[in-house]
Amino acid sequence: MSFLTPLFLSLSALAAPIIILYMLKLRRRETEVSSVMLWRMVLRDREANAPWQRLRRNILLLLQLLLLALLVVALARPFLPVPVVASGQITVLLDASASMNAADVQPSRFEEAKKIARGLANDLSDESLMTLILVSEQPGVIASASGDKRELIAAIDSAKPSVGIANWEAAFALAAGANGSVANSTTVLISDGGLPEKSPPLTGEVRYVPIGTESANLAVSALSIRPGPGGPQVFASVTNYGEAEAKTILTLNLDGELFNAQQLTVSPGKTSNVILTAYEGVVRAEAVLSPPAGVTTTDYLPADDRGFAVYNPPQSGRVLFLSNQGNRYIEQLLAAFPGIEPYRAPVDSPLPSDPFDLYVYDGAISSELPAKELLIFNPPPNALFNIDGEFAPALASAVTTAEDDPLLQFVDLSNVHILKAVDAQTPAWARALASIEGKPLIFYGTLERRRIVVFTFDLRDSDLPLQIAYPILMSNLIEWLTPSTVISADDIIHPGDSVTIRPAVGEQAVGIFAPDDQLFTAGVTNAGALFADTTQLGIYGVGTASAQEGGKFAGFFAVNLFSARESNIQPAATLTVGRAQVAASVRDQVGQRELWPFVAAAALAILLIEWWVYHRGSSLPAAPGWRGLFQRKKAGA
Repeated sequence: MSFLTPLFLSLSALAAPIIILYMLKLRRRETEVSSVMLWRMVLRDREANAPWQRLRRNILLLLQLLLLALLVVALARPFLPVPVVASGQITVLLDASASMNAADVQPSRFEEAKKIARGLANDLSDESLMTLILVSEQPGVIASASGDKRELIAAIDSAKPSVGIANWEAAFALAAGANGSVANSTTVLISDGGLPEKSPPLTGEVRYVPIGTESANLAVSALSIRPGPGGPQVFASVTNYGEAEAKTILTLNLDGELFNAQQLTVSPGKTSNVILTAYEGVVRAEAVLSPPAGVTTTDYLPADDRGFAVYNPPQSGRVLFLSNQGNRYIEQLLAAFPGIEPYRAPVDSPLPSDPFDLYVYDGAISSELPAKELLIFNPPPNALFNIDGEFAPALASAVTTAEDDPLLQFVDLSNVHILKAVDAQTPAWARALASIEGKPLIFYGTLERRRIVVFTFDLRDSDLPLQIAYPILMSNLIEWLTPSTVISADDIIHPGDSVTIRPAVGEQAVGIFAPDDQLFTAGVTNAGALFADTTQLGIYGVGTASAQEGGKFAGFFAVNLFSARESNIQPAATLTVGRAQVAASVRDQVGQRELWPFVAAAALAILLIEWWVYHRGSSLPAAPGWRGLFQRKKAGA
């Protein structure tokens, strides 16, 4: 047996003053005498009053010394060494994903995981350091290489679970950085599993502490609204991830009002689908699972009992191509884009009275430009920007592009050659997207609440149309010029995913209203507003700050869990890390087994015995036999 705080053993020196007090204690004996002539007993009193006496057997003294010894040993924190989960450089990956909210372990799996993590921190040896990584949709280090147990426990106590999907790839990258090249590093995964099939390897030892016991869970696994022949169709899926047949009521609310409710019986491991035709004009849908009356259905994870969807009906963009000579490169590309309705007209003819979403000019510009989005190729002198003639770049000149511009995503212009271009100056309202010899080839921006893109060269004077970058670049530009919706994101938005918002031209900021009515504000750039605070499940509204007070919302988007990896809450028996199979560690072997609670309990018992002996010494039995041990009376009574 060893001690964690052996310095407290020095308190055993307190036994000396206790013994001294007993040596100085007056010891009068109460004795009944038959006559007052026996005054010789006074001599004994004088002997009792002597300052120093030989110690005699005294049970109270023995009990008090034993009590002191137990308290000193308890403060010294004795422990027995047991096999530990980790030692040395320890990196703890604490799973905080949606599945850790399951309540098969009370109060939740995440609280049980925090309890295990606290045990590891408490049992940390003096030579060990611990790094804590909270694994959620955006993993982060909550304590870095610390040996301070109070700091580690405070970090664990402050950790909270998310409702998103754990990003294990990013968490493993953080763990690899925390372990570094330490030879005796150990990574401890406190999780219920749910790792991707191919996880990157980790240096050092890898231990897995499983959390959870059950798998019963029903989930809304899909919800969407699509156009149908008779109107918008609502598609919903309910999946049973448990091992027993389950019954549930699927309630569908459209725009906040009840639309349909029906009972479903879902076999274990199967999915039930529901397709309904909604009314025209529907915008928002919500699916909710609830147990039928009188039926006991076990569902340990409520986070996936709701699903949300937003209807964005398809829109077609009307594009007018204005050119006197025509340009097959532009016309064929516009005709190939889905959702685009291209039209053609001479530049000199009057503009049609019906407005178009985009006006494309090639080699000429109307005297009166429409107040809509413009795409201009090979521009002549005009009022939008200055032109100082033409220039011919050298054959060896390379095209340079703007860094990290979303309009150049997947676009490589390094092999593009230009024969000649107009010598234009990038106006103050625009940003150069591509340049050569310091002169702009492509620039874009907003002017007078309209979006404008300018190519300073004729496509036929370059090999850009022959490059794979041409259709990709044009697709990016036309999507920016004619966004089909205000919201640009994947079909399914998970918690933590980013959403691009394209507000009306001229807007400097947009307001995003979370499902709990919390207002976020995002600044607008040329590429739109980027919003990444999608940490809640539900429907978000996009508009101005006054939209919630009766104004019109510009759009909505839904954030859902919809993850089989999180909804399947069956704890994993083993994990695959790199090429290695990691079996579950024994949860009881979490460190040094401390004995101080048992020693403290023994000290409390000795204290009660000492109290009983002290009061028993001045009393007599009030009942015969064993009852006299508990029924007593004062001496002389």
